[in-house]
Amino acid sequence: MRQSRASGEIVSQIERAIFAGELSAGDRLQSERELAEQFGVSRITVRDALRVLEARGLIRVKVGAMGGAFVADANTDRVAESISTMIRLKRMTLSELAEARTVVEAATASLAAQRADAGAVSRLQQNVERARPLLREPITHADASMDFHVELAHAARNEVLEATVEAYRELLVPSIRDLRDEKSGRATQKAHEEIVEAVRRHDPEGAREIMLTHLNDFEKRLRRSLSTRADGAAVRSLSSARLIRQRSAK
Repeated sequence: MRQSRASGEIVSQIERAIFAGELSAGDRLQSERELAEQFGVSRITVRDALRVLEARGLIRVKVGAMGGAFVADANTDRVAESISTMIRLKRMTLSELAEARTVVEAATASLAAQRADAGAVSRLQQNVERARPLLREPITHADASMDFHVELAHAARNEVLEATVEAYRELLVPSIRDLRDEKSGRATQKAHEEIVEAVRRHDPEGAREIMLTHLNDFEKRLRRSLSTRADGAAVRSLSSARLIRQRSAK
């Protein structure tokens, strides 16, 4: 087999074993030498396959005497990174992003109100209490506010939603910081406190409506801000131009 094809087959087999539960988080894979013998390929081919699996977040590779390739723990970090990368590569606008966020997080608030247990409600309450003293520090309060949205998604007990909200956080935080002042911070704080109360009452419709109003307000402020500048303009900087290999003249 060609090296790339052989490497792909190793990736596929290990992926299937992980997804089928035959390999669990923390399990150590065979050594490169053992895998090479098992698949009848070179260690270079095995190493290529392990790099692909590591890039996909399925394994982690440790070096040293106790090192090796281990099945990675499942987490939402790489899902969030993938969503963020897709949004950036597609050059989606901030307006589109804010609109999608409103739809997703309204549903997330509703689910949180249905599914949150006492521990989740307590964590949400602690979050809003930590944010209250930060109202005079708009940028810091903006960061704490996004923490609340991620915590709410966690309370909804849906890892896809949690990863999506985490991606929104990474992409929108700069804009939220720019738009935040003490007045908008107080409105945000009030909305978050009301959402916590709706979750505590297990009132999904109430939580959804508060979130919709809250994020619609953010959308309006964002659109006003974007109207003063070109939204999503593709201006290539000198440094980025140097990254592109120039086509040779024919």
